[in-house]
Amino acid sequence: MVTHSSSQISLASSSSQLPIPPMEPTPIFSQKLVDRCHILLPDTPKPTSAIYYEGQYYAYVKFFPTVETARQKAALLAQRGNSVLLTRVPKGLVLWVYEPDAQPVSSSVSK
Repeated sequence: MVTHSSSQISLASSSSQLPIPPMEPTPIFSQKLVDRCHILLPDTPKPTSAIYYEGQYYAYVKFFPTVETARQKAALLAQRGNSVLLTRVPKGLVLWVYEPDAQPVSSSVSK
């Protein structure tokens, strides 16, 4: 009898709760907190715009004018196993993806 009432309670409480998102939204950093640079990627002949944050390089993916769209795309990349960052710029946000094989272009790190 106790087991039966426990399951009823848990069913009732779970149906009244809002769905829990699978992961936290990607944090948004000020552009001033990251170092801008260019990187070389293994299969790309030209340097790519990037940022350097906490000892890791993140390649430019795309600019988004709204937080909602930027967070949706960041969540999609994160679900696919990518580590991503968002930075705020004057007209919107920029999405960056972690590149473990990136090589800096002639120490071009700047703020």
